[in-house]
Order: sequence, then C-alpha cells, then structure tokens
Amino acid sequence: MKGNASNLRNQLIIKILIISGISFFIGCFFTEKIFPWAKGIMFGAIFSSLKLVLMEKTFQKVVVKDPNQAKRYAQANYFARYLLTGLVLLISALEPTINIIGTIIGLLAMKFAAFWQGIEMPPTPRDGSVEFIKYEIVDDEESDF
Repeated sequence: MKGNASNLRNQLIIKILIISGISFFIGCFFTEKIFPWAKGIMFGAIFSSLKLVLMEKTFQKVVVKDPNQAKRYAQANYFARYLLTGLVLLISALEPTINIIGTIIGLLAMKFAAFWQGIEMPPTPRDGSVEFIKYEIVDDEESDF
C-alpha cells in the first residue's frame, strides 16, 4: 500500500508541476512583471506538493490508530494544513516580490491535478470483483481487553 500511495503522490506532484507550468506560460501574456508571477506560481506549487506529502503521512498514521484517535489526529492535521495555507497566502500578500494571484493558482493546481488524476484512473468495477475493507466496531463490554 505504501508503494501505491507514493506512486500516486508522485503522479499528482508531476501533474501539479505541469499545471503550474502551463499557468505560468499563459500568465506571462497577461502580466507585466514576470519574475513575481513566476515566484507566486512556484510558491503555490511547492506548497501544494508539501500538502500532498503531509496528507500522505497523515493517512499512513490514521489507518493504524483506533477510530477516535484517528478522527482527532486527522482533524488536527486538516486544521494545521489550513493554517499553513493561510500563512502562505498572507506571506504572498505581504511580500511585494510574490504575485498573490500566482500563489492562488499554484495552490489550486493541486485541485486540478486531483481532478485530472480522477479522470485518468480506471473506474471501479461494479460486478463485485473488488473487495472493500470494512471496519468493525466492537463494544468495550464485549472486548477481551
């Protein structure tokens, strides 16, 4: 599973870079200052890639925890990623050499990459040939522990 997740993460990072590169070249026709535009796109794309790595690490830890701990851990990491995104946008807004629109586009590149990945993935068969793991909730009273 770890190999598949890393492979998916790498595919998404490549797609983020492709989308960011295309956005950069299109944006060059509409902006006068290319260097701040490039810094904004790069800043957003790098942070999007970092968020993917953080999400992967969160998912790897959540699947081995008990459901209540997993929920709290996932929520805390989700909130931390949102705070970091806000910090990146704040830095971009306050720093005059970074284009905030470029940063926003770089951050949105992850959403577009995920959509692109969803289009490329084969559909899940509906004939019952795929098994899904079900989590069983055990009451504390019935548990042997």
